Amino acid sequence: MKDNFSLSQQRILLFSIFVLSLCGITYELVLGSLATYLLGNPVQQYSITIGVFLSSMGLGSWLSRYVLKNILRNFIWIEVTLGLVGGVSVIILNYLFSFSPSFYLLHVFLLSFIGMLVGLEIPLLTRILRGYGSLKDVLSNVLTLDYMGGLAGSLLFPLVLFPFLGRIMTSLVIGIANAAVAVIIVTRIKYSGKRRIDYIYPLVVVGILTVLVLQSGVVTDILEKRLYYDDIVFSRRSTYQEIVLTRNGDDFRLYLDGSLQFSTYDEYRYHEMLVYPPLAFNGKGDKQVLVMGGGDGLALRELVKQDDVRSVTLVELDPMMLDLARNNSSLKRINGNSLVHPKVNVVAGDAYDFLVKSGRTFDIIIADFPDPHDETISKLYTVQFFKLVKRSMAPGAIFVSQSTSPLFAREAFWCIHNTMKKVFPHVVPYHVFVPTFGDWGYNMASFSEIKPKDADVSRQGLRFFTRETFVQSQHFPPDCGEISTEINTFNRPVLYTYYIKGWKNVDY
Repeated sequence: MKDNFSLSQQRILLFSIFVLSLCGITYELVLGSLATYLLGNPVQQYSITIGVFLSSMGLGSWLSRYVLKNILRNFIWIEVTLGLVGGVSVIILNYLFSFSPSFYLLHVFLLSFIGMLVGLEIPLLTRILRGYGSLKDVLSNVLTLDYMGGLAGSLLFPLVLFPFLGRIMTSLVIGIANAAVAVIIVTRIKYSGKRRIDYIYPLVVVGILTVLVLQSGVVTDILEKRLYYDDIVFSRRSTYQEIVLTRNGDDFRLYLDGSLQFSTYDEYRYHEMLVYPPLAFNGKGDKQVLVMGGGDGLALRELVKQDDVRSVTLVELDPMMLDLARNNSSLKRINGNSLVHPKVNVVAGDAYDFLVKSGRTFDIIIADFPDPHDETISKLYTVQFFKLVKRSMAPGAIFVSQSTSPLFAREAFWCIHNTMKKVFPHVVPYHVFVPTFGDWGYNMASFSEIKPKDADVSRQGLRFFTRETFVQSQHFPPDCGEISTEINTFNRPVLYTYYIKGWKNVDY
């Protein structure tokens, strides 16, 4: 029996197209961003996500031909199922996260299943509405609302949903929206074959997802405890990254997007070898220093102690990281309250943009950026960026950059070294063992040759850096020695692929 829908009921069905398209593209975006966050390599993850999702939508469209009876009722059940699976998909993937192939198979399965359900929507709704106008008018209305919903979702996710709700809340809220459409259709539209379960199923799903939204803090805590072994004392999503500070007794650890930035157990090794080599080989008094990244303030802590450092400019992209370093009592104790030291000028902004616009020169420039695990960060290790650094160096200046592990990510480390050699006349690679990091590397560039005998090692109170330590740090065993690599540029950001390849099978 054919259902006869009033004009208002037709409008409800047309409006549902807009909402469902918004939901569909949001699922695609949130799962793509989750894969990038957990596995890195955004180009690969988003390419696979889009490809799998679109092909699964095609499969869903093809399968719609086999829905022959009770089309609207089947459409409602599809929407509720989509809301439930899409809503909890991020929680499931977070909880079961690992680098094993089985995890990625689950990711692809959820993408495929959600994409298939999304692909069923438009063909079924078009068939439901085709009796209420010419085919060209029905298709025009359906596709217009579908594309408009896609645009709305693609704007809402990066501008509103992700920054303010995060991935877990976004997927739950979108799942509720999916199921809510089904509730509206069931309660407002009469159709053949309607049963009591048609009311119960969407209401139960809305209830489950709403409870998860209200308990999202508990859910997040459970998921974070699977990622972090220690007690979490601070966890928040900024515009740029996930910031987590943990504690285990006297050991505090900072994680950005899941990557360890320091442990108070051994961070002095990392920071002394980052800060003191350039200080040791720049004999100028009243040094002006630029630190890019390092918003935790630990590199600043070392610099402000020195009498020959006149001023330090810190350029940090994330204002929330700066606020944490200034105001969190634990982090203030760790960094010696360095961000409010009179020598320090803090700039919240992009380091690349700062170098382009500042016009200043510095005696020492320190790059304490995160590892190049995606294209965005990889640009901070390109020929073009290093040329900007070189332009900002005063005569006799020295530039040093943390350069990931020469053991675990050998190609990535030497790619940074080889890229710097394209810009600077002298580049010295060196590395140090940091227990919580493993074997960690740096590259130091200068206009003249760096000779260990010229090092000023008279500084007091250091726990690790000495002339002998620095000499030893320049020796690379065969398993992490120099190799040829491609050069990292804006046009060909090969560095992050080297990085992902190197760290892929390392559990450290």
